[in-house]
Amino acid sequence: MYYQVLLVDDEEIVCNGLRRFLDWEGCGYQVAAVANSVDQAIACLERRPVDLVITDIRMPARSGLELLELIREEYPDIIAIVLSGYGEFEYARQALRLGAADFLTKPVNFGELKRLLASFLPRLEMERIEVSERREYKQMKINFLLNHLAKGNKGAPVVNNASLLEPCLSSREFGVIRLRFRTAISRSSAVEAFKSYWMEGMLSSLPPIEGCERAYPFNNELYELAFLVFFDECASSAPFIAGLERQLERFQTEGMIGVSNRHRGMEHIHEAYREAGQALHYMVMIGSDRPAIYGEIEARPIFEQQLDETFSMDLLRMLASLPQRDDLTDYILGEMDAISARDGSGMAEVQSFCIQVAMVLNQHWQNIRGASLVGDATFQSLIHDLLLAPHPAVARERVGEWLTKLVVEMSARDDAESGDVIANIKRYIQEHYAENITLNSLSNVFYLHPIYLSRLFKEKAGLNFVEYLTVVRMNVAKELLLNPTLKVHDICQMIGYESPRYFTKLFKNATGMTPKAYREGAS
Repeated sequence: MYYQVLLVDDEEIVCNGLRRFLDWEGCGYQVAAVANSVDQAIACLERRPVDLVITDIRMPARSGLELLELIREEYPDIIAIVLSGYGEFEYARQALRLGAADFLTKPVNFGELKRLLASFLPRLEMERIEVSERREYKQMKINFLLNHLAKGNKGAPVVNNASLLEPCLSSREFGVIRLRFRTAISRSSAVEAFKSYWMEGMLSSLPPIEGCERAYPFNNELYELAFLVFFDECASSAPFIAGLERQLERFQTEGMIGVSNRHRGMEHIHEAYREAGQALHYMVMIGSDRPAIYGEIEARPIFEQQLDETFSMDLLRMLASLPQRDDLTDYILGEMDAISARDGSGMAEVQSFCIQVAMVLNQHWQNIRGASLVGDATFQSLIHDLLLAPHPAVARERVGEWLTKLVVEMSARDDAESGDVIANIKRYIQEHYAENITLNSLSNVFYLHPIYLSRLFKEKAGLNFVEYLTVVRMNVAKELLLNPTLKVHDICQMIGYESPRYFTKLFKNATGMTPKAYREGAS
């Protein structure tokens, strides 16, 4: 990647000569733009970043010295070289006082210019690395912050990093948009390229989208990418959604889009995230491809209910055990009967329960088999029949038929793809190591019982879940310690630990030295 150069001289012949008679790319540079006045040069700087400015001093209207002052104040990382005629050494001295790196006399000696360009390369390379590290560090902190806020965590690390999004959080309307990739392609290189495009572009210059002041992507779930989007007043979310769909097409991938209602204030990010998830949930259940906006969902109460946590754990436990799996159908139908018999319960409660059970079974199937039940004609027929069932007895019969067939198929293919789920869990840990990951939280993500997950992970990975998480965190810590601008306390928080003392103990156990000693040895 070449370093970008802006040439500034009121004499076009000088600019053309500089541009044509030097092998810029051979020197590691590229002429990004040419300006014939200071005003033109300022406009160029506002439009695109450059690394080096070569400017004449004496020009009509405004001099190159004024340009140097502006560069010193507003673009301190830009290197400047000034061009001066013989007898203009006083101007050259002023230019050096204003921060110019060097000066050349006209007519330009190209050998001298090449020498100067070569001398700047180490400095430019160091600056590029530092800028990249700062951007990466900020991107990591924003991703960390948004994942915690989306999941309702409000600890000290979250509060301390909230300033990264201020004043937007308090003053602007925002929504959360969740993009769920189609399972069949969720591991593809196209998806990774799509995620990288948005994550790396977060702090640089992605093309502006109508109605959207700013969008922060964050890597929330294994099969998803989420966005915190700040909207202009009264602007629709439609242009942003259309932009997402264009990018999906460009990267040759597919996904479903769920959109929350509008909110203000940091405390509502969790609610917005949940709403976008419910919109996705609705799309999955009805088999729709159209983006769903939470506030526009029909029959919303049916899709909003949550299963009792104890019941969910019992389901996962039975799914994990081949002998108990045979009792799964009777267990679910028994709970349906209990709901029907409750005072005040109606068809809506039965429908909601059945749909939530279907979703749990779908997620379990998806994570074990690597393919969703959604799209399967039998599954879609089940949901359709449940939504139209006139009374609980009809729903009970339909669910019983479907469960019996599903259990038979699960048992026939048991363990066939269990290695895939461990690969997915590893990938999830590698993306979410900064969060408070536990067996229970992984159980909720992958719809596997914690005890079964723990046993399967140890069996397939060769070490237990906590050991693997620690290895991932220590490897990231080693990379971050190479950046001298990061404090050990910051690194500790960035990889998911609140106690620097505990982090130091783990790091020493893993490497045989303290973080400080490791940093000193690497420098």
